[in-house]
Amino acid sequence: MYYHAYIWYMYTLKKIIIYPIKSLGGIQLQKSKASSKGLDLDRRWMLVDENGKFQTQREISELALFKTALSENAVVVSYKNDSIEIPTNLNNKIERAVNVFDHDFLANEVDEEYNQWFSKHLNKHVQLVKMTDISKRIKSFTKPPFESVVSMADGYPFLILGTSSMDNLNEKLEVQLSEDRFRPNLYVETQTPHEEDEWDELKIGETKFLVIKRCARCQVPTINQMNATKGVEPLKTLSTYRRIENQIFFGANMILKKEGIIQVGDKVKF
Repeated sequence: MYYHAYIWYMYTLKKIIIYPIKSLGGIQLQKSKASSKGLDLDRRWMLVDENGKFQTQREISELALFKTALSENAVVVSYKNDSIEIPTNLNNKIERAVNVFDHDFLANEVDEEYNQWFSKHLNKHVQLVKMTDISKRIKSFTKPPFESVVSMADGYPFLILGTSSMDNLNEKLEVQLSEDRFRPNLYVETQTPHEEDEWDELKIGETKFLVIKRCARCQVPTINQMNATKGVEPLKTLSTYRRIENQIFFGANMILKKEGIIQVGDKVKF
């Protein structure tokens, strides 16, 4: 469908974003290593309730107010005027059962200090857990190779979004939105809205990916990532032209075919 466009139009990786703690703020990187579970450090931690159920902005919109950054050996989490550092190698070895949708698996508790910090700011008891070698989570799907390992992301290791899809949406909105509403990992400069729906295999640098499906969207894109308020957009507008069988699609889910380093400015080849 886009064969001729690929010959004369140069596709470029514009942004790389990771979300170390599921449903908290993202971090833009200049480069990252892509492996089967996803980008390095992407969604390797998450907050769970007393039953081990994952907590996201769907349940607690205020999670959008927790911003993250990387120091040399830690993830720095900031909430208003308070912050805390979580060493990337910190793991107290205590295992507990956790859940992400239909996946039940083991994770490691991090440290009670972090549980108390998050619980205080959320006014709700939560626990920070980490994905380690004990965490076995497999995503199954209907397209070859039929399964992939995955991090603590909702369903797939990678989410890709094209700039033209975002531009096309913003042309229809009264208030312009950033791509952060959709929490992509890879933001690619494109020519045609929603062409990522039709992509199959792509190469970024020396790293290869396989597009599995269009990404069905939940209510998180309606949450303002700056103040955690909920609205009706952009899903209200998207429902007028991106609704299929009662689901709204935006961006595409991918798995890895060949691991490697990707960096902003890399050419995207098909």
